Amino acid sequence: MFDFLKNQRPVSPSGVTPVSVSPNSISHSSDVRRELIRVVLKDTLRRHGIPLDWLVCEVMVTTRSLDREELHIQLILMKWNEQVLHYAAALQQQLLLGLDRFDPGVDHSSYVVSWRFSPHCGGPNLVLPEPKFWLQAVQPEVPETPVSVLDRRRTQRPPKVAPTYPAAAVHRSMAPSHEPARNATPS
Repeated sequence: MFDFLKNQRPVSPSGVTPVSVSPNSISHSSDVRRELIRVVLKDTLRRHGIPLDWLVCEVMVTTRSLDREELHIQLILMKWNEQVLHYAAALQQQLLLGLDRFDPGVDHSSYVVSWRFSPHCGGPNLVLPEPKFWLQAVQPEVPETPVSVLDRRRTQRPPKVAPTYPAAAVHRSMAPSHEPARNATPS
């Protein structure tokens, strides 16, 4: 009469009970993704000639809902270098392209990437400048024009300048003569 209180799972018609996703399989998947990101970061640094000890990463997985996880990649600058900071956006893009290359089945564009500086990275500016500093005009960088592939010179040619001949400054010896040429004949 009180069979509903016996707390038994109904058996499916095929005789197989449904399997739920366990937290261990989710954490294993996250561990694999973390390791993949570390490997791709090292590969990206190696491919572009950046020393491997300059950057490391931490990968944090946050759960937004039951079926959706969000990855946050934090790139940590371990050694200060102006060039790395100058090309930080390009490096970040290469990291995401490397993830696409290694794991094309996953959309990596939704990953959040941030930068952090190690306290011992050796950054030169530990104190902010005065407020007037930020109001100064920044000189725009002039991009270099690329040298043609067919050009074998090591330096660029100087720019062509049209010659100018001032009319009043011509010396008499350089002025054109309209007299016929005289041949000196011996007498």
